[in-house]
Amino acid sequence: MDYTEDDIRWTFKIFMYLIKNGYIPESKSDYHYAYQKNEVKYLLDEIVEEESDSKIFSFNGVIYLTPGINNWFLGYSNEQLRNKMSLRTNKELYLGYFTIICLLSKFYNSESQRMASRQFLLIDELEEFITEQIDKFKQFSEMELEQKEKSLEINLTKIIKEWGSLPVFDDELNNLRRGRNNRISFILRIMSFLEDEELVQVLENKEIRLLPKFKHIVENYYFHNSRKEKILNLIEDGDKDAENK
Repeated sequence: MDYTEDDIRWTFKIFMYLIKNGYIPESKSDYHYAYQKNEVKYLLDEIVEEESDSKIFSFNGVIYLTPGINNWFLGYSNEQLRNKMSLRTNKELYLGYFTIICLLSKFYNSESQRMASRQFLLIDELEEFITEQIDKFKQFSEMELEQKEKSLEINLTKIIKEWGSLPVFDDELNNLRRGRNNRISFILRIMSFLEDEELVQVLENKEIRLLPKFKHIVENYYFHNSRKEKILNLIEDGDKDAENK
């Protein structure tokens, strides 16, 4: 395939616009026209994506940039995520990661599933599910826990301790989203971050719905992540591991 100077120039213009803004709106018609060219699309897909560990895709008239499957979540560093989620420590951040994993596993509850299995998830149901999974982890021996932490590259020990330190509710709170020291407020803080990223919608602090952008990312890229499959296996097989002890 031959490339003109204009093809290369538009490839960089599209990528740099995405780096600065995260997406290209439908109103930027010249960018969308260039994106549809086979030569520009090839350069973006085969060279830019590979070298930058990112994914570039068009969805509902908008061109998006997201991190590739080897980045953990949306390409943010731990420090950036802590700030965006209003978290104080890496222990809270690990728990935030796990909360997102549990959220996705409730919508996509098997390795082979490529479409969401439900329309919404109640905050209370997510809290109960996280608690169930962490209770299963508590039944692992120290050696089993260490092995799973190495395999999954996620600190289960800190997740267990951090979740265990939080009560479910704080009856004295008037605004759940401003709370810090209870499980429901913690979940809502993570959901607020996902709302800011236009990935979920939370209705009346009770009901979580995945937005089209999140569904597209999950259904087209997330299922190629072997680490995700291992974590889903851990959640699905937790009961079996505990029973076989």
